[in-house]
Amino acid sequence: MTLRIIAPPSTPQADRRVPFNTTLLVLCCLLAGCFLSACSGGQGKASTSQTYKVAPAFREFYHSLGGNEVLGAAISQPFDFDQYECQYTVNVLMCQNPLLSAEERFFLFPLGAVIKLPGASETQPDQNAGEAQGELSVYEEFIPFLQQFSAAHFAGDPISPPSINYAQQRIEQYFENIGLYRSFSDTPGTIKLLAYGAYACSQVCNYLPSVDAALLDPSLAAVDQPFLPALGAVDGSAVLGTPLTQPYIAKDGSMEQVYTNTVLYSPADDPKKVALRPLPEILGVPRQEPAAQAHGSDENMVFYPVKNGLGYHVPSVFDTFIVNHGGRRFSGDPLSETVEISPGVYRQCFTYYCLLYNPSLSEQEQVNLAPLGQQYYELMKSSESGLSPTVISNDTVTLVVNEQYPMLTGEEPQRIEIRVTKTEDQSAMAGIETSLELLLPDGEHYSSDFPPTAVDGKAVLEIVTPKKALNGSILTYQVCLKNPALEPVCAQGSYLLWKTP
Repeated sequence: MTLRIIAPPSTPQADRRVPFNTTLLVLCCLLAGCFLSACSGGQGKASTSQTYKVAPAFREFYHSLGGNEVLGAAISQPFDFDQYECQYTVNVLMCQNPLLSAEERFFLFPLGAVIKLPGASETQPDQNAGEAQGELSVYEEFIPFLQQFSAAHFAGDPISPPSINYAQQRIEQYFENIGLYRSFSDTPGTIKLLAYGAYACSQVCNYLPSVDAALLDPSLAAVDQPFLPALGAVDGSAVLGTPLTQPYIAKDGSMEQVYTNTVLYSPADDPKKVALRPLPEILGVPRQEPAAQAHGSDENMVFYPVKNGLGYHVPSVFDTFIVNHGGRRFSGDPLSETVEISPGVYRQCFTYYCLLYNPSLSEQEQVNLAPLGQQYYELMKSSESGLSPTVISNDTVTLVVNEQYPMLTGEEPQRIEIRVTKTEDQSAMAGIETSLELLLPDGEHYSSDFPPTAVDGKAVLEIVTPKKALNGSILTYQVCLKNPALEPVCAQGSYLLWKTP
């Protein structure tokens, strides 16, 4: 990979900077932009991706930079920020300063400099340093795009060196105003923008970018991985890859989470169990009948018998990886012999994942998992696939609670019934776990768990009245889904404790 230095041309426009050094100012921009983009549309965040028309004031500027093909669709209404008017697209935040002349009034807000990006520099380059010290190299494939895009005025300075993102299969580099990448599968010179805008406005703007262009939040990925503890001794990052989704309810009612290489799920009828989806079979990887052993360790092969002494030959490099990453429990049985999928690159698929071997790479990188989870994710987003998920949120899931007795004496138990359904069609959601918290007037709390919801989406819990609850007390309770979600899904109720004196 050859790298060169690209120095911004010395022009008045190149030296113009948007004032964003104050933390409060940055926060106001991001929050106000997201908030107003939703409010101006007259509604909150919906359950399906939403785009808007580019505001008339930005149309000429938008199309001059490549329009939808380069900047992506508009994902917010225009909004005011300080003296600027701005509008989010998938990849950028367009702004204009009406106080400036027509040529200088439009700019891209430096999202890359204010949102936390992996590998981005937290300090500005030393302007007095020479080429060797003060500037970051730019990946040479990106240079023609930057020159055409007007690097100094619209792209901004690089804030990270070029890097290889194996999780998302791309070469990427972050700049102040835009991010650039080229997917491994694209021909050299096919340059696209990273989804800065969708990332910066992800809490309010209702748009899910393609996984190729998405920026993944490492903090969210670290928190919302509920399946990992149940997997035991497996290197999650090496086998699973990077989380591509939050946990959600799949079409079959299972709780599911997609990673770059694999998919984890808990069956609806056994929510305590964690398993891997058989992605090779789901994605149509061809199978091969097992055969008798023909090669041994002297040929760097390990034989995996699967049926009546028949089986498959597994290269020793694959066998070592499998042994060191959870064993055959996580790989499953081979589905075929090793095949050469491109010159010098070999693949062998197992029940739950496929391994790739590229001897031209360094020893630590020669064996990798194929990004089947990413393929599954793209298939899942296709309307024809039937794999469309239900992401748990207050927009997509309806939780209804009812108590059997609106008033009781305290000697009999209270019976709380819940029902969980998909909001879009009111179909029942089975296997959902919930918890109840009972609040006494003195502020003391009591907690208990419901059994998982049945096939009709219902579950029942009986609770005994605490002895310290006084006659005449109003007992309030809250039921919340235990399934991880970006926002809690809860419902409340209350009843009266009354015993005639």
